[in-house]
Amino acid sequence: MTSIIVLIVILLLFLFSIPAIIFLIAYLAARSRRKKQNLLLQEIGTPEYYAFVRYNMGNAQNEFFKIKAFQGSGMIYIEGKNIHFVDTLHQHPHTFPLHESSIKWEDINIVNGLLKWFSVQDEKARYYFNIESGMFIFNLNSSKPTTRKVFERLLQYQAEIR
Repeated sequence: MTSIIVLIVILLLFLFSIPAIIFLIAYLAARSRRKKQNLLLQEIGTPEYYAFVRYNMGNAQNEFFKIKAFQGSGMIYIEGKNIHFVDTLHQHPHTFPLHESSIKWEDINIVNGLLKWFSVQDEKARYYFNIESGMFIFNLNSSKPTTRKVFERLLQYQAEIR
């Protein structure tokens, strides 16, 4: 009888430890993300407008077999007459001239889950962006901009330039 109780207690401890581990991983990932975002802001300074984003480049947006819905994270910002993008690893930075670039609403891409996307394209590259909303697809922080609001703000800057 006592061995059954011990087994049940061990099983319950194991079951309760799984959510604890998941929340610990989510907490550590969020802390790391904030640290990387702060480093990007320190490097760039104070641009006119910026947003932290997740991104895909080119054909990666529509690939069916991939580990995650996005290639990486970074920051998109306006400086002068350009849209600049820099990723946290500094592997794929790109500058889009506002007057030569196409900014397009892509909406929900089923291949990438329930995430809403917009794209920015010039003659050299096409990047897809969405707003980082953490571990979940729903943005529960009302102070954070939505993907749609960032898209509209970029269009507004583009209209002012043209």
